[in-house]
Amino acid sequence: MFGGQGNQVAPLGGSPALGTASSNLAYYFEVAPIHVFNYSAVLNSTFTTKLTNQVLFGANYFNQIFHDANNSFVTKSLGLFLSPDATKNGQPINGAPNVVIGPTGGSSSIFEAIGLTPPEGRSDLTWHITDIVSYTMGAHQFRFGGEVRRAMLNEFYHRRGTGKFVFDGTGGPWANDVGVDTATKALADFLAGDVSGCVVPAGTPAKSQCGSTIAVGNPERFVSVNAFNLYFQDSWQITKKLNLNFGMRYEYFGPLHSDKKDLANFIPGKGLLVQGAGLDSLFPQDKNNFAPRIGFAYQPTGKADLVVRGGIGVFYDQINLNPFLDFRPPITAAQGIEGNPIGASPVSTYGAPICPTNADGSYNWQLVQQSTCPNGVTANPTGSVFKGVTACVDPNCSNVSGLNLFSVSQNFRTPYFYNFNLQVEKGLGNAAVLQVGYVGSTARKLNLVSNINQNGAFPNFGSILQLNSSGTSNYNSLQSTFRLRTWHGLTSQLAYTWSHSLDEISEYRAIILDDAFNKHLDYGSSDFDTRHLFTASFSYDVPKAPWAHGWSSRIVNGWSLSSLWNFHSGQPSDEVRLGLDVIGNPFAGVNHKFSVAGGGTQWWNPAAFAVPTSGIGNLSRNRFTGPGYADVDLSVFKNIPITERVKIQLRAEMYNLTNRINLSQGVGALGSNCGTKTPGAPCNTSAGFGLASDTAGDFFGAPAIGAGEAFNLQLVAKIIF
Repeated sequence: MFGGQGNQVAPLGGSPALGTASSNLAYYFEVAPIHVFNYSAVLNSTFTTKLTNQVLFGANYFNQIFHDANNSFVTKSLGLFLSPDATKNGQPINGAPNVVIGPTGGSSSIFEAIGLTPPEGRSDLTWHITDIVSYTMGAHQFRFGGEVRRAMLNEFYHRRGTGKFVFDGTGGPWANDVGVDTATKALADFLAGDVSGCVVPAGTPAKSQCGSTIAVGNPERFVSVNAFNLYFQDSWQITKKLNLNFGMRYEYFGPLHSDKKDLANFIPGKGLLVQGAGLDSLFPQDKNNFAPRIGFAYQPTGKADLVVRGGIGVFYDQINLNPFLDFRPPITAAQGIEGNPIGASPVSTYGAPICPTNADGSYNWQLVQQSTCPNGVTANPTGSVFKGVTACVDPNCSNVSGLNLFSVSQNFRTPYFYNFNLQVEKGLGNAAVLQVGYVGSTARKLNLVSNINQNGAFPNFGSILQLNSSGTSNYNSLQSTFRLRTWHGLTSQLAYTWSHSLDEISEYRAIILDDAFNKHLDYGSSDFDTRHLFTASFSYDVPKAPWAHGWSSRIVNGWSLSSLWNFHSGQPSDEVRLGLDVIGNPFAGVNHKFSVAGGGTQWWNPAAFAVPTSGIGNLSRNRFTGPGYADVDLSVFKNIPITERVKIQLRAEMYNLTNRINLSQGVGALGSNCGTKTPGAPCNTSAGFGLASDTAGDFFGAPAIGAGEAFNLQLVAKIIF
């Protein structure tokens, strides 16, 4: 048994993963107390010299809640009445709303967001019973068995329960003033309370973030998932040169379900149906998940210094529950199936306030709280920005229009992968081994989310996000490794990988297809695609000086060195299509030198991109990459013996020995706000387009001390006994 508890505070950083979890402002750090307990029991039985059995029981309890470091704000008393149903357990939800100020896109957002973590959390218990039988018969080693597993989850994510408001400089009367920069306009919008709109002129790309949204009602859900598997495997030593390993595995992952009749699914042609009250399960059970696998190891010469290995197999993946219950959509939309406005605990997701908005969807959050709306006609009976919960009285919501829904496709299936490899390993004498091979993977039935109401096919509703399993991915690589065993005190390993990974969407949540009806439009390099990767490690024990004795031996002997090298090419920064045209070479006219005055390194030339005159633009997803990475670390060790059992170890550890500036990498590393919305106009630097304005360590939450940060020397003394 193991138990533990702690309190995590989300690290600072500018990456999308960190930037959506924690602000760099102390009040809005994400605080997450955690409790974990693990229980396990194992029974090993030996029936004969050939037959053994192992039974395992395990259980894991996990509980964690999340909130802003300061969640004491009462927004209504501060003059912002969100909704009469913005509550938790019948009481108003305290804490700041999520406020975004400034141009959005990549690392160019000017002001820190606030209120990123409303009250939320989860408590789950997962247990399993596993049985494994091993049997040896001649040249065969058989293993077979199975597992039964059940997960029970209580999730209470009040995401968007305190609302989200975007101020991007387009909501106020100064929106078209060319003499004022976008960041200043955005700040002026916030100070005036002018929330941005999401309606853009025809031919103009949609905004990446805009408007407002709130989810009101009780989103807490109790769900269960059942799973089991069976497998058979044989390791067959056919000859002294050839070993064959093959088997079959069956996997079943059941749909999540609840007995509380509060899980609803929108099914086209049928409307909103509640699981357990008109709908048996959220999606049909997938019962044909058979996974054959085969691999071999062959010694062509009969000697151990040359081995050829290969294999191919099918692997099914456990269905991730986060997209079902906490998708975190980038648009005004339901957060998951708990966000549907029907059932025992309906939740309503709004994008527009009670009062009518301006033509572009913008509004003033103070004026819409008046008893009479700014148009002088519409009444606001609650005096709040948004309405309370509006529940649908039937599957088609005949009593209300415009609500946002979440759907799970009735063709949803378990994702699976084909993993395959072929490798050659050659010994070079007694001290070195060289391995070269091909490693690949192809995935099918991956999770994708799209807005199936993008074309207005369901006019009574707003957005309808649908989770389906039509995604694909492909990975191909050449992998090579050279290992040097101890040779005159030197041990090292060098590895080089060339690879290319492609997919439609790399993230499992917070990203939707640009075109719900053409997933191939988003097919491109994966967010994590890294074409070239070289790593090396060295360890060297300095030979002892035979002439040294006594104190001289303690000074000149006992030295050792170690070094780690890591070099890789840049990764894509886009994550989604940016809605731009490529009209030139993005790398022409930029020198990739860091500029303090410029706020970073101009990695792409903005003039090579332009706002399209029509359509979504010809810039495909993840077409261009951002900065690469290079880091050399060196450590010097000195062991000083004191007695036979006691010694002192002195260390000098140097990180980023060359003091190279490693810029932010990966998704969001470069600014992606074009700086203009005029069709046909080239992008500019006013909003930081193509600018790397952060370092790698800070971007990923470890400023000054993270990997790739400025040269850092650490001195250590240890007593070893």
